[in-house]
Amino acid sequence: MPSLRRTCILILSLWMAAVLPVGCSDKPEDRVKVRLTSLGVPNTPWHDFWLRFEATLARTQGSEEIDLDLFISGELGSEETALANLRRGRIQVGGFALQGVATLIPELNVLLAPYLFDSREEAAFVMDNYVTDAYTKLFAEKGLALIQWSEVGWFYIYGKKPMLVPKDVNGVSMRASNALGSRYFAEAIGADLIPLSFSEVIPALQTNLIESGQSGAGMYTISGIAKAAPHLMLTRHAFDMGPILADKKWYDNLSDKHRQIIFGSIESVEVNRTFIRGALNDYFEHTLPEMNVTVHELNDEQHARWRALSLPVHKQLLRDIGGQAGHIYALIQQGKKEFKQRQPAPTDG
Repeated sequence: MPSLRRTCILILSLWMAAVLPVGCSDKPEDRVKVRLTSLGVPNTPWHDFWLRFEATLARTQGSEEIDLDLFISGELGSEETALANLRRGRIQVGGFALQGVATLIPELNVLLAPYLFDSREEAAFVMDNYVTDAYTKLFAEKGLALIQWSEVGWFYIYGKKPMLVPKDVNGVSMRASNALGSRYFAEAIGADLIPLSFSEVIPALQTNLIESGQSGAGMYTISGIAKAAPHLMLTRHAFDMGPILADKKWYDNLSDKHRQIIFGSIESVEVNRTFIRGALNDYFEHTLPEMNVTVHELNDEQHARWRALSLPVHKQLLRDIGGQAGHIYALIQQGKKEFKQRQPAPTDG
């Protein structure tokens, strides 16, 4: 009977739809879309970091299931805008600066306390072994997954004239960022603090609104600041490292396979540090001398003067940050102690 035949065909079709796999991995609904943002400047190690990620991902087995869109030159707006979009799920992954994310996680300001770390090796040891778990929990509370840290390097003082000891900056107009550590450092050394956004720095130098500021060697070199303020004092008063973050809801919903494909393509912290440090060494050895920048390496006595004025602000900084700042600071001190104990004892001869 025709009606019975149609009924049988319908039942068979429904059964096949229930038991057979639907589609293949190349269908749109089976692909993972990744919108990634950063504010890297082209031809810098931080921008190249993401280009290496893109190239590695393209070579990774299974990468044909990933749709990657890179916006690594600020195409999606300011860091504040990018961070907000990451939390809303409009962006999946982002690379950020400490100063920007500290507006969301105030405890990140602890890492920029003046003279918190004595060496980049010490900073790396403490970050890797003592405080990353604490920050991972704080990010998770804001709907973010901390993937890893990206090294930026030391902060220095730049200026239109040499400033080798604190008395040289007394009354000198100094730009500081919104980061509490930057502001407290400027106040502690007696500078005339001028809060400005980064985009305002060069016009302010050109019009003599400011005479100095604080920056890492990378941004100092590539932003044009070096031409307007050709003296760089190697105070090494803060160590900067930016977090790589993901939308936690999106991250948690990824399959193990896709999570490995995507984040296994990001080079390790150790490899990243090697690239960054090599690039910064090149700035000091070649780029800055070619730009007629005078780099001032400070002796032990000069460093001690900057440090003596800066360390007392730690208590004020922790009090103003609040939250888990005191706990994280204590972890950092534990890490510093262990790092010191691990160093080889001096030998005679």
